[in-house]
Amino acid sequence: MSRAASCSIRIDLSGLQRRFSPERLREKQEAFAERVAFEMRDYVPEDQGTLKGSETLASDYASGSIEWATPYAQHVHDLPQSSIRKTKNPNARSHWPEEAKRERMSAWNAFAHKLLEDK
Repeated sequence: MSRAASCSIRIDLSGLQRRFSPERLREKQEAFAERVAFEMRDYVPEDQGTLKGSETLASDYASGSIEWATPYAQHVHDLPQSSIRKTKNPNARSHWPEEAKRERMSAWNAFAHKLLEDK
């Protein structure tokens, strides 16, 4: 008759638990949202700066929310590109969040990977 060998394995997950704790993930989310918002601002149409400036006041980076909060933000977003003045911001675009995403998504993906690799 044979006897089965027994063994005990202990895995220390404390490093992973710290690295991916809810608090650490919120910090990483906030850093990611701040970076995305900062880069999106390059595309926001600008006249007096109110629309562009509203984002930092209305956004909640810790929850991942980026928002432009003026009564006319949606209207400007939906304008045809031919209606966007580029006098103050030569990079201004209608649909600026989508344009920023289209042009910068690969850099944002790399930044997100880096955030998750950091301890």
